[in-house]
Amino acid sequence: MRKGIAEIIGFGAHRNRRIALTTNPFVVLSYVGGPALLTNATSLLLLSTANRFARAIDRSRYLTGLLNNPALQALHAVEVTELRMTGRRIWLIGLAISGLYLAAAMFALATVMSIVGAVVAQLAGGAVLDVIVVFAVVLGLIGFAAFVTASFALVIETRITMGSLARESAAAIEAMERALKRQ
Repeated sequence: MRKGIAEIIGFGAHRNRRIALTTNPFVVLSYVGGPALLTNATSLLLLSTANRFARAIDRSRYLTGLLNNPALQALHAVEVTELRMTGRRIWLIGLAISGLYLAAAMFALATVMSIVGAVVAQLAGGAVLDVIVVFAVVLGLIGFAAFVTASFALVIETRITMGSLARESAAAIEAMERALKRQ
């Protein structure tokens, strides 16, 4: 009987073999380490996002202050547009923060469930282990979806910010050129 290429190189040979956790510690490390690293990465992104949130709120308050100054009446149309964009930015950053909190919680729970699964695998196994594994995977997938959603919100917010900065920079250059022409 001829052997196929997959059989010759051993592809799929691991399917019928069970790797004992006591002989391969990398199995437990991979199940625990993945969600733990994602929890850490999410927490770092959450920290920088909270800083962005504070800066957007500061910008909103600054623009509101300009609108309340009657001496700057000529700037009001520009500032109202900027204030609307800042409001959109604050909403997007709030969405991202919520998503990152959800992602961090789900990744942390997936880590805990992976640890519980490793203990159950050593003690009992069977259907209980299958439920724990499925639960850990579902938690990880929810965390991943929340992380991706938050990331997209931050990409959109960054694009809004870059457009706003480009308009602000162009207005400043235009004002400088007008001032130089008057001299």
